[in-house]
Amino acid sequence: MAEGTVGLLGVSNHAAWRVERARALATGAGLPGYEVLQYEHSYLRPRTDIPGDLFPDGSLGAAGPDLLGYLRAEPGLTLVAYSPLLKGAYTNPDRPLLTGYDHPGTPPRLQALREIAREAGATANQVVLAWQLGGELPIVPLVGTSSVAQLEENLAAVDLELTPEQRARLDAAH
Repeated sequence: MAEGTVGLLGVSNHAAWRVERARALATGAGLPGYEVLQYEHSYLRPRTDIPGDLFPDGSLGAAGPDLLGYLRAEPGLTLVAYSPLLKGAYTNPDRPLLTGYDHPGTPPRLQALREIAREAGATANQVVLAWQLGGELPIVPLVGTSSVAQLEENLAAVDLELTPEQRARLDAAH
């Protein structure tokens, strides 16, 4: 960073306490700390208690309540949300949701998402991206596309402004 080769430091898929420890050590040494955190984050909430090969105590790859609370407490941090559209699962029936999203909170959130999309004259993907972009936390959705049409759909989300009432309905669904 001192040489200008790196503009921002970031980290991906670490426990919030590890991120905070690294930032505190950097501050103590007079060095820059992490400013960007990259985690899976979407409108639907995954279960984070399912053990995996990388995370035997449950997933650290998704932005769960501890990380989101940490972001609220540290306004200098930005979340780069990977897989915000869950690999096409919101709109492509050939792409089912991953098993971590199979829980009682998912159907009410999907229903709210579909209702808001209809009201807004938008796709579910556009509503998810607008929800992330216009929220209280600084979130940069990291979206992959496989066609120009998908790119255009995703870019249109930048101009979609959810009303406070729509956002409240989306947030309250669980």
